[in-house]
Amino acid sequence: MGKIALQLKATLENVTNLRPLGEDFLKMKCGNCGEISEKWQYIGLMDSVALKGGRGSASMVQSAKCVHGKTPLKF
Repeated sequence: MGKIALQLKATLENVTNLRPLGEDFLKMKCGNCGEISEKWQYIGLMDSVALKGGRGSASMVQSAKCVHGKTPLKF
């Protein structure tokens, strides 16, 4: 399972709710070879892609150039 992290630092006054608007924009890094995607990847919380072989679904399916298989991400 991959690791996902988000860091945010802000000084806020009278704020009761803070959340991202719309899709999340990410640059992905392969855990095997360390390759970082050149383009920003757009992932929405409600996005769903069927996995091959009927093994369920994921929010995104991506592969690095050095890796022969595809890696699913689910949020």
